[in-house]
Amino acid sequence: MKELKTQKGFSYIDVMIAIVILMVGILAMLSALTANLARAMESEKRVVAKQIALSTIESIISAKEIRRTGVFDGWDSIRNSDALPPGGVFLPGARPIREELGWDGVAGTVDDACDGAGPCAVDGRPTNSSPVINGYSRTIVITDVEDPERPSPTYPITRRRIDVHVDYFVNQATRRETVSTILTRYEVTE
Repeated sequence: MKELKTQKGFSYIDVMIAIVILMVGILAMLSALTANLARAMESEKRVVAKQIALSTIESIISAKEIRRTGVFDGWDSIRNSDALPPGGVFLPGARPIREELGWDGVAGTVDDACDGAGPCAVDGRPTNSSPVINGYSRTIVITDVEDPERPSPTYPITRRRIDVHVDYFVNQATRRETVSTILTRYEVTE
């Protein structure tokens, strides 16, 4: 008489299906972890960009009170250098950001926003050789805001809008943080 042997256990096909299911789960978990790490890096760069923009706004607001002959003329200097009337000190366009503000202590001026990674040299002032913060650039846009209650067209402008854009790079993509404010001149001379 023959005895029938029943085999118990998993076949190779069962084992292969189980391995494929486990691998799909592991790959999904790894992609989630990778996405999480990328978001954490992006979040850190975003916080740095926001802080740079806020510090720039504070610097511009404090510049309103600075009066140095040939450098700043208070309120009249709070314009882009390519604006009319002339006299603005803030350089237009995207500029590299340096660790130090330079001789005048104001962000976005000729002694800290020069093009390139080399030192910013301005005649009659100490050279700013501080390193450039890699991966970030700043654009300062200052525009006059018309006041509907302005007594006459010859009355001086008393409000300016300041927009600070900080561009940064994450995974070969450019991101932008923007901080805006309205700066008001309270003392008006006629």
